Amino acid sequence: MSKHNSIQPPFGTYSPNKKIQKKIDWCQKLPANWFGKQMAQILRKHVLSKSKTPLDLVLQKTKLRCYLTDNVSERNFVFIPWRFDAKELQLMKQVLPDDGVFIDIGANIGIYSAIASTVLNSKGTIVAIEPNPPVFERLQFNLLATTEDQKHKPQVVLLDCGISDQLGEFQLFLDSNNLGASSLQQKDLANQKSITIACLPLIDVIRQHSITSIDVVKCDIEGCEDQALVPFLRDASDQLLPKCFIFENNQDQWQTDLLKALTQRNYSLTHKTRMNFIYQRLSDGEL
Repeated sequence: MSKHNSIQPPFGTYSPNKKIQKKIDWCQKLPANWFGKQMAQILRKHVLSKSKTPLDLVLQKTKLRCYLTDNVSERNFVFIPWRFDAKELQLMKQVLPDDGVFIDIGANIGIYSAIASTVLNSKGTIVAIEPNPPVFERLQFNLLATTEDQKHKPQVVLLDCGISDQLGEFQLFLDSNNLGASSLQQKDLANQKSITIACLPLIDVIRQHSITSIDVVKCDIEGCEDQALVPFLRDASDQLLPKCFIFENNQDQWQTDLLKALTQRNYSLTHKTRMNFIYQRLSDGEL
């Protein structure tokens, strides 16, 4: 896949001033309740009204250039982190060994992948996949910024493509208000634009990069999770099956039974959060 090499100012160029940084630090520590949400909304308004974006922020050991106005995931991670996949990220870090393999389908700006990079060492691998060009640019910058000073940085593979059930070109329907909500499925949005992207099956990506084992797969592709994961579950050898799948719950949009496919390969639902399912594979003693 093509690599995007647009030159951007180095991380730190857009560091917030002390007052803005203090408000963001406060947001990161707010309680996971109604009060925390209300305070976060107030602080967010102050930050967005008193500062220009992007902002270069260090959050949970990652270095992210956050734009905050056009991507819900960025805003939540900065201002309401306990509402951005807190359980999922905690479990990912627990499951990933330091030499593990993490595959991020629909990587967005790279929050999951950047955090995974803080767990993995030089024997670990991250495959981050994001087809939307401006989002891919942010993903690339954030992962390079996060890993540049790591002493034992993992191998990072960045792919600007989509994952689907077949090889070919597809229309990616864009959401200008939330870049992370772009999808292969057209939504009922006025004047919705689309771009043509290349897609391929997950098993092809894995073979192309000579991956022989996987620890965690995260998949958030706005209703097309079944198209990405069911063919892989059907075709993958037992040795290639990951320990854990984390994927968005878009069950009402799926065309095939992803949950059944997981059960057939000896996965069990271990967590159901506000947005996601977490399935983990039963150990050999439990099969």
